[in-house]
Amino acid sequence: MEKIRFGTGGYRGVICDTFTREVVEKIAQALATIAIKTHQDDKPIVVGFDNRFMSDYFARWFSEVLNGNGIKVLLYTFALPTPAVMSATKDYENNFGVMITASHNPYFFNGVKVFTKEGYDADVAFTSELEKEINKVKEIKRLPYLDAKSQGMLVEIDDLKPYLAHIKSFISPDIRKNKLRVLYNNLNGVGVIGLEPLSKHLNIYRFDILNEDHDAFFGFNLPNPTKEMLMGEFSEMVLNQSYDLGMASDSDGDRLGIVDERGHYVSPNDILSSLYYYLVKKRGYKGDIVKNCATSILIDLVAKKLGYECHEVDVGFKNITAAMKQYDALIGGESSGGLTMRGYIYGKDASFAGALFMEMVIKEGRPLSQIIKDMKNEVGYHHHFTESSMQLEVEPAKIKEYIMNNTPPFAKEVRKVVHYSNNFKYYFDNDSWVLLRLSGTEPVFRIFAEMENREVTYSFINDIRRYVENAQKEIK
Repeated sequence: MEKIRFGTGGYRGVICDTFTREVVEKIAQALATIAIKTHQDDKPIVVGFDNRFMSDYFARWFSEVLNGNGIKVLLYTFALPTPAVMSATKDYENNFGVMITASHNPYFFNGVKVFTKEGYDADVAFTSELEKEINKVKEIKRLPYLDAKSQGMLVEIDDLKPYLAHIKSFISPDIRKNKLRVLYNNLNGVGVIGLEPLSKHLNIYRFDILNEDHDAFFGFNLPNPTKEMLMGEFSEMVLNQSYDLGMASDSDGDRLGIVDERGHYVSPNDILSSLYYYLVKKRGYKGDIVKNCATSILIDLVAKKLGYECHEVDVGFKNITAAMKQYDALIGGESSGGLTMRGYIYGKDASFAGALFMEMVIKEGRPLSQIIKDMKNEVGYHHHFTESSMQLEVEPAKIKEYIMNNTPPFAKEVRKVVHYSNNFKYYFDNDSWVLLRLSGTEPVFRIFAEMENREVTYSFINDIRRYVENAQKEIK
């Protein structure tokens, strides 16, 4: 069996290849062993799952192993968002929580996310220990599902009220009378589980839902609210049917995508910065902001304008929440579309972010495109941000070594280089930068660039793509 490794968002693998019942049971056995060894087996473990192929079965098999080791399980009876499981882990004051999901990956992937006390994403120290225990597993202990239920070791739960109540507590109470029209694309995921009841609570004038049905293949589309997924038919519907905004979430409900009233894509950088600006300027909140190294300098400019500081960390939302706690930051987020706020869960949540975003548009009383434009003008942002991706065709360790020993042939002088685990960031003058990133969850190489204009940005992206292509040929 291929060695099981946890990346920035848990363990993920191809179903029936690197993600099987055997793999899931070994992870469960290792987690049970750690819980017992550290005397953290006295509380139940929350287990949830999303709409992916056989996620419900994998969740049950995971639970049977925990039960077989004498650990009680709280198992959800329906597919739900990852942040709901994180919230439950915190609300029930459990030591661990587990979610069966591959997040935004293609339909043929599935995975396991592990949460620790208070609903944190398991950190590197914990996942490293988990990997060691997985490699030691010789025997899998199981207690069959029906036996576990009859013995009270497995308790089925279906209550989302605490999760939804937590989100509602952050929303301004004076937006109940509004004329907001929203088109929401569920992308056949589980985001609707949170956003639909929230839209009713907020009394959103019109909240229409697309792709609400369960489809384990996600229409053979990538279940991720990227620009490529939202532009086209969806953005045209937003424009032509006079919606104030379009909204979408990924397959496990933690990433948010937005389209404005003109049918234009609103980047996650704009989502994060506009919400931060609104929360401080209009809601009166105080505090710094945290972003990952692949996120726009727009965030830095907004923080500076507001009199606060932006803290930059490595990719991985666990790094964002750790820094938020360290600096008592108000908000944290990343360029892939996730964010959270002080006092909420320690993870990204599309339902939470979506509810806040709808509140912002209602309270501002201006078209969304104008809100974003005014904010950028206010802070003096004039750069262009873009990203690209390439299929990784060689071993990650080999290309990582290559990049460390071979600086890309940039057309500008490099002022500073920062190496974050699998990320290489190059800084130039005029607040410009390029990031080369090896994904920790799929065989993909990502490139991010932010330059003074669109032409220069795409020129750098193309140069780096050629650099990576040549590197992979040399390594082969």
